Amino acid sequence: MDDPQQDGQVYPHIHAVLARRIRIGEYPAGAQLPTSTELTEEFGCEPGAAAQALRALQREGLARKVLRRGYFSAGPGDQPG
Repeated sequence: MDDPQQDGQVYPHIHAVLARRIRIGEYPAGAQLPTSTELTEEFGCEPGAAAQALRALQREGLARKVLRRGYFSAGPGDQPG
């Protein structure tokens, strides 16, 4: 199996995993997503890669950030457009 960290693809890998989890309902609308620290532990990556993945989910409308609380799976009313 390919090692995403070795390939320099950590952020896209984390993003893809989280996006899939949101789309299949593992994180239903309004559910808190793992923190950067939790993602760092799960994926064995640097905190910056985990944070970058969370920000990308927010840009895509799959997550929303709540100040001092973290990232949450976006519901239908949170979707852009």
